[in-house]
Amino acid sequence: MLQTINDKAKGWVAYAIVIFISIPFMLFGIGSYLDGGEKVVAATVNGEEIQSSALTSAVLQQKQRLQSIYGTLPPQLDDKTIRQQVIDDLVNRELLRQSVDANGYRVSDAEVGDQIKSMPSFQKDGKFDQTTYQQLLTANRLNAATFEQQTRDDLTLQQMTRSVSSSSFVPKQEAGLYQSLVEQERSGQTYTIRSDAFKAQVVPDKEKVKSFYDDNTSLFMTAERVKLDYLLLDQDKIAEGIEATDEQLKQNFEENATLYLTPEQRKVSHILVSVDKHGKEGAEKRAGDLYAEIVSKAKTFEELATTESDDTLAADSAGDMGFLQMQDMNAAFADAAAKLKVGEISPPVLTPAGYEIIKVTEIKPEVVPEFDSVKDQVKKAFQTEEAGKIFIDKIETLQTTAFENDSSLDPSSDAINDAILTSDWITRTDGEGIGKEFKVREAAFSPEVKTERINSSLIEISPTKALVVRLNTHEDAAAKPFAEVEKEASDAFIAAEARKLAVARGEALLADLQKTSDWTALETIPELQTEDVQTFEQLKRNDRKTTPQIVAEVFKMDAAEAEGKSAFSNIILPNGDYVVIGLNKVVNGPTEVSAGGLASFKAEIARREQDALLKAMREQAEVVINPEALEN
Repeated sequence: MLQTINDKAKGWVAYAIVIFISIPFMLFGIGSYLDGGEKVVAATVNGEEIQSSALTSAVLQQKQRLQSIYGTLPPQLDDKTIRQQVIDDLVNRELLRQSVDANGYRVSDAEVGDQIKSMPSFQKDGKFDQTTYQQLLTANRLNAATFEQQTRDDLTLQQMTRSVSSSSFVPKQEAGLYQSLVEQERSGQTYTIRSDAFKAQVVPDKEKVKSFYDDNTSLFMTAERVKLDYLLLDQDKIAEGIEATDEQLKQNFEENATLYLTPEQRKVSHILVSVDKHGKEGAEKRAGDLYAEIVSKAKTFEELATTESDDTLAADSAGDMGFLQMQDMNAAFADAAAKLKVGEISPPVLTPAGYEIIKVTEIKPEVVPEFDSVKDQVKKAFQTEEAGKIFIDKIETLQTTAFENDSSLDPSSDAINDAILTSDWITRTDGEGIGKEFKVREAAFSPEVKTERINSSLIEISPTKALVVRLNTHEDAAAKPFAEVEKEASDAFIAAEARKLAVARGEALLADLQKTSDWTALETIPELQTEDVQTFEQLKRNDRKTTPQIVAEVFKMDAAEAEGKSAFSNIILPNGDYVVIGLNKVVNGPTEVSAGGLASFKAEIARREQDALLKAMREQAEVVINPEALEN
């Protein structure tokens, strides 16, 4: 079979086969082909099994959803994290299902039917369409009985969750008080004591710096790093080494001539009557009237295209849309335009845009190039096709031999006739060459490669590039010698001491401010800088008028007991700056809650009720998760 694939796979077919082959290996590993397909249980919930196949399917769907949101999977969401989230969801769903069965929840056939009929996907012109229903089920490899049972299960679970949600209750007065707190506004000032200002006071005595280094060696560590041996398959490089005779290229050209021809192009003008603007019947009548004017020669096509068309952009050039290829047009439009000779005008044609009257003003015939004029393109396409076949064969060979001989890359190197390469140093966060690839770094520090010292699984960098790696050299993180980092240690010592001085100054100032409950103590600071004092007015919890750390602290503070006085607190920023916060005024938000606001509060309470229910069910249930199910 592999030889047949190798002989026949060309162009996009080759890419499709690579993807087809790689998916099951990524999802199940090569072991699934060798162990007879034994079923693996991902988890048991009160004795009920969740099969690994269900987990794998759900993980794939979750990855697709995340990729549709972010474009690519965020680095922090590795496969194990996603699998853990998905298996938790599956366990929760199974718990709910068991509770539904135990408590006798039921959904009638009529409710299932009404739910399906109300789904927009199965409707046509606003009504349920049986043909559409069957077509969509077939396209998704479902039969009606299976889908209706899934719908019944979903509705039954919703019965239970709705019963919990509907029991949540929020008194309007309580919601008003909550809203008042959420919408609360606070005003005051901050004074920042900058740690950098104290660095000049610190004397970096070598003995003290050395002592600081000894106490803080974790600040002066080398990164854990590895060098990797690897076998890299690159389809583009394979293509570069493929030679071809003129006879081979001519044969390839003849077999794929349609790839090189320039399709017929038609210069088209149109008059558009929009259905959205005029309604279907109104648009049909208006288009017919305009066409009648053209046929009777009361007005020319160009006049009406300029003054009456709903395509205002094309109207500026008498309806001209430029040269178009048939495949670029809507099917109905293309069919009508293809039947016209130069200068002919079509009757109104209904397209997704509306009713269109079409005129062809020029035709550029299809052009089939001579071989010599496209020889370079043909050669590149031929090399890509041949490289694709070789790439598929080598991928299969590399994947199999690297797994079967996981203690060495030598058998794989011999099998694919490629040399083993060695990387530069790679850390967990950076590297050159293959080390730039996150997937490579992830594999390099995986237990299999780093600890067990076996070959990695196949790592697909792109559809045309893949590799297998194994550990060459590993270096643990280690403290750098003091002599090597003395300057770095001195700077760190100065910064640390400056922070201590800033904190000491800040604590003393804070004590004075809290005694007086006002800002008069600032007047005693000779080095006070205007920019160090910042005022915040009507600050809200989600404001970005100042740093998130300051906002969080401001809303932790209690207001001053006496009117006209300030309450004081502080925070220390990550850079060591000591910030004194004075809260001068607190204004509660409105207590009048709108219907929408009350509904939001109730929804939030309902969500918390459901979370609490699931938490209680998990605590009372016997849930066993198979650790192997969380691995790739």
